[in-house]
Amino acid sequence: MKGLALAAALCSSMALSAPILDFNANTPSWSVLNDTVMGGVSSSQVQIKDGVLEFTGQVRLENNGGFAGVRSSPGRFDLSGFSALRLRVKGDGKRYLFQLGTNARNGVTYRAEFDTVAGQWTIVTIPLASLRPTRFGQRLAEPALDPSNVVFFGFMIANSRAEQFALEVDWIEGQ
Repeated sequence: MKGLALAAALCSSMALSAPILDFNANTPSWSVLNDTVMGGVSSSQVQIKDGVLEFTGQVRLENNGGFAGVRSSPGRFDLSGFSALRLRVKGDGKRYLFQLGTNARNGVTYRAEFDTVAGQWTIVTIPLASLRPTRFGQRLAEPALDPSNVVFFGFMIANSRAEQFALEVDWIEGQ
């Protein structure tokens, strides 16, 4: 009987998560969005290699710079059935920002920070309620995230340090 209960619990917990992005052939394209948009000189690259998103580069502070980011091409993602997102990431021990956007033109992104462990794959859980609205790096009081209307995903590094960085993302799933 214990084995049946354990199997039921495992099946139940597996059913609670659903893949959203696994970086296969059907994954949206990704593009770089660095501080160069405002005169900075940071650089980054993004590629999908062997089913993993690779975000690498150099953050520089000259000309009021200090951030590098990547963003998926606009799409339609209804996350209203989830309370959190889980990401499988391998980093360099640095802190990164995860972002969602509900409108590609209004400049508002919903952000949460997460830490990485150098050279180790880890699972990061980001409750949707923890995502805070920002515009051009400034925190806003509103609007609240509408999880049924997500149009892009993004990652950013903005640690106020000149540094090289490397982040890999294996998948994103809803929970």
